[in-house]
Amino acid sequence: MRRFYCVLGDPVAHSRSPAIHARAFALLGIDAVYAPCQVTASDLFAAVNGLRALGCAGFNVTVPHKTAMVRLVDTLEPLASRCGAVNCVALDEGTAIGHNTDAIGLLDALDERHVSIGDRAVVVGAGGSARAAAFVLAQISALNSIAIINRTLGSAQELARETRTAGARAEAFTLGSEEANRALEEASLVVQCTTVGLSDDSLPFDPALLGRGAALVDLVYRLPGGATALVRAARGRGIQAVDGIDVLVHQAIASLQIWLSRPLAGLAPQLREAALS
Repeated sequence: MRRFYCVLGDPVAHSRSPAIHARAFALLGIDAVYAPCQVTASDLFAAVNGLRALGCAGFNVTVPHKTAMVRLVDTLEPLASRCGAVNCVALDEGTAIGHNTDAIGLLDALDERHVSIGDRAVVVGAGGSARAAAFVLAQISALNSIAIINRTLGSAQELARETRTAGARAEAFTLGSEEANRALEEASLVVQCTTVGLSDDSLPFDPALLGRGAALVDLVYRLPGGATALVRAARGRGIQAVDGIDVLVHQAIASLQIWLSRPLAGLAPQLREAALS
C-alpha cells in the first residue's frame, strides 16, 4: 500500500518539500506520496486527528505551527522537548511522536558547506525555528555568547532565558536597536529565522552590519536559485552564506531517516537539484 506523507503549514504553497521528498522516494525506490496541506491554526487539531484516521505515516510542520504542535503529539523526543518546537511527526499505529529536525538540518547544512561557527552567534527571530537554532547552538562549547534579536523584545527575552537554562550565555535585543546592531557587527555566525524575504526581497536587517569574517544562514529561500535578497547581499560582500534550500534538504533527510528507520547518506546534492527544478 502506498505510504502517505505531508507537510502542514500556512502558507504552504511555496514549499519545496514535496519536490524534495518525491525525488527522495524515487531514488530510494519507495512507493510513497508527499503532499502540501494548508492548515490554519484553528484547524490544526482537526488536521492532526484526520491524518491519524487516514493512516498517514508521518508529516512535517512548518510556520506557524511548530510550537503549537508540541501540545498535539502523544510523545516528544528529547530534542523537540528542549526546543519546545516540533517540525517532524512520526505516526506509529496512530500514535504521534514529535521530533525536531530543524536543529539537525541547520548543523548538517553548516557542516556540508564547511562553515565555521566561531564564538559569537546571533539568532534573528524567536519562533519555532529560532528556538531550535538557539538550543542546538547552546550545546556548542566554542560559542562564548548567543544574542537573540526579535521585533518583540519579550519573546526574545523569553528565548534568551531558556537558552541560558540550556547552559549558554544569551542576551536579548530588539531588532533595529543599537545593541542589536552591535551584536550583528560582532557576530561570527548569524542565523536568520524570521519569514522576512519569503515572498519578496525585503531584508530583516541591514546586511552591511555583518563583518567580513562572519557567516550567515538564512532559513528562508527564494526561487529560482534559493538565495534571498539577504543571502545575495551577504555573498556580494564576500560573506559565506548558506541559503534555506540547503537547510531544508538536510531537514528532509533527517525526517526521512526517522520515518524509514535507516541512515541515509549522499542524497543532499540530488535533493537540492529537485528543490530548485
